[in-house]
Amino acid sequence: MAKKKNISESYLKNITQLDKEFDFEDYSHKKDFFLLCKLIPNPEEEKLDIEIIDKEKFDCSGLVYIMVIKGKIFKIGHTINTIKNRVQSYNCGKLKFRLSGTASTTNFYVLQSLLALNSEVFIYAFITPTPEYKLWGETYKDSFPVPKRAENILIKEYIGRYGRKPIGCTQT
Repeated sequence: MAKKKNISESYLKNITQLDKEFDFEDYSHKKDFFLLCKLIPNPEEEKLDIEIIDKEKFDCSGLVYIMVIKGKIFKIGHTINTIKNRVQSYNCGKLKFRLSGTASTTNFYVLQSLLALNSEVFIYAFITPTPEYKLWGETYKDSFPVPKRAENILIKEYIGRYGRKPIGCTQT
C-alpha cells in the first residue's frame, strides 16, 4: 500500500485544482465579510506581497478571514493578530525552512500553493467581537485567547518570583 503524502510533501500546483471548491459568491456568510486586502504572489522572493484595500480596518486584530482565488474559496482561517502578521507567518513557509523542519506544515502548504498558483488572492475578513474579561483583578478587552492570557500572567508572575520559567515551559 502506497504511503499517503502528507501536507509538507504536497501543495496545489495548478489552478484547476480549485475547480471543485465552493464559489465565494454563493457562500452563505459572504454578506458578513468585507474585502480587506489582496495578496500578490512573489515567486522570485518566495513570499506574498500585500496590497491593502481597506486601510481603515487593515490593522484590526481578531479576524476570521477567507482566501479567495478566481472566485473559489481556498482557505478559511483566523488570527488573533492582524492579517499583516498572519501573512508574515505564511511567508515563513519557505522550502528551505520546511526542509530544515522549522516551517509549519500549514505555512508551507499555503505559501507554496499560492506561489505555484500565481494568482491574486483576495482576503475577505470578519472582525470578531472583542470580549471583556477579568483575570486576577485585571480587566482585559482583546482578541487574545483567555486561557493563553491566563497562562502568560501566571508565568510572568512565576518569573518575577523565581527568576525563571518552570522547567517544563519551553514555548511560553
